[in-house]
Amino acid sequence: MSDAATTTLKDIWTLALRDLQRRVSAATYEGFLRQTTLVSYDGSTVVLRAPNSFARDWLLRRHLPDICESLSAVAGRPVEVELTAAVDQPAPIPPPAPSSSEALSYRIGLPYDEFGATPLNPKYTFEHFVVADCNRFAHAAAVQVAKAPGRSYNPLFIHSKVGLGKTHLMQAIGHAIRARFPHAEVVYVSAENFVNHMISGIRDNTIDAFRARYRRVDVWLVDDIQFIAAIEGPASEEEFFHTFNTLYQTGKQVVIASDAPPRALRLMNERLRSRLEMGIVADLRCPDVETRVAILEKKAAAEGVELPREMLELIAKRIESNIRVLEGALMKVCAHISLSGRIPSLSELEELIADYSAATSDRRPSVREIVEAVGHRLGVDPDDILGPKRQKELAWARQVAIYLCRELTDNSLAAIGQFFGGRDHSTVLHSYNKVAELLAEDQRVLFLINELKTSLTAA
Repeated sequence: MSDAATTTLKDIWTLALRDLQRRVSAATYEGFLRQTTLVSYDGSTVVLRAPNSFARDWLLRRHLPDICESLSAVAGRPVEVELTAAVDQPAPIPPPAPSSSEALSYRIGLPYDEFGATPLNPKYTFEHFVVADCNRFAHAAAVQVAKAPGRSYNPLFIHSKVGLGKTHLMQAIGHAIRARFPHAEVVYVSAENFVNHMISGIRDNTIDAFRARYRRVDVWLVDDIQFIAAIEGPASEEEFFHTFNTLYQTGKQVVIASDAPPRALRLMNERLRSRLEMGIVADLRCPDVETRVAILEKKAAAEGVELPREMLELIAKRIESNIRVLEGALMKVCAHISLSGRIPSLSELEELIADYSAATSDRRPSVREIVEAVGHRLGVDPDDILGPKRQKELAWARQVAIYLCRELTDNSLAAIGQFFGGRDHSTVLHSYNKVAELLAEDQRVLFLINELKTSLTAA
């Protein structure tokens, strides 16, 4: 094959991958598609080679129409797709029996397997996570889990609206634990896949193997738990409950992500709901403009594209509620720059991201509600929290209230300081930073803030 033909094939697949990245999950894209190569194209049929037979079968079953559409769009004509597989790796060595004396059992963990676990996205690490006021509490809890899995913060329940980073944070925990405990078995799975494979186990009379597989893992990361009851009703809830219980009672770490807090899930099993609330419940909120710009800067740098600040700010202002959509818009801009060879004007940028633009707002508690909740919880008069008194217990309650005002409201530092007796913004910032630092060091502070945030957002 000539160099020109090779370049053409590479370009076709590169452009198709950019489109596919928006169509499929991050796990499928990073775990399978990016490792797939385009072998040949004769004008009507594209031959792709997946990294192994598992990846080939996965793509054939779930994403062949997407692949055909993307390649046809790039080629400018309808094409057929044939998927082949590279030579598979030898089967892994069977894992040894767990050691009861270890905090984590040591066995060879697979990135994915026949029970539906999904590979961790290599980009979803703590290093790639932009920490800001909207996610600082959840990030601090996740870091603590990664340092000592199966200890105090178990289970960790992360919830947010779609696209605000809960999957990123969950998988970052998995990466960090694998780095710290290289032989720990970390399994990341969606609730849908868990239930589907439970159903297969019942149908194929392999349910005992299914249960044994899940109930021996060291770290269980479960995404989209809101679907657990929607697929199979009480049976799926019951199976999940017993798996969760077994892992919890044996000191294994469970991390769960959902689009709603436990109390808002449509669960028929109240025992399960109470289990989900027994650890730390952390939320992720919509990031402010500055945070969205920081996310865009980090993403653009990773893609090797340098955009003017005013363009990043425009994208950030137009897309408020969803980080995934925010990054999707940026990828479209990057693709436009790659194909056209130039930076678009601001008016062109508006047109490029028009389909992504959306704005939503969250209901937030008032500053007064926060002060009263803190006063009630810590046993001090709310008016004293706002006043000039400096007794130790009042100073601490004031710092906690200021932290929560910054976390849960849209007020500026100056506005918060004005409410707290005319304090200047540097005093407010000091109080906020003091509590933020303690979150990462003191378990009691983490639980206190968790309890207050849960009660305030439930109001």
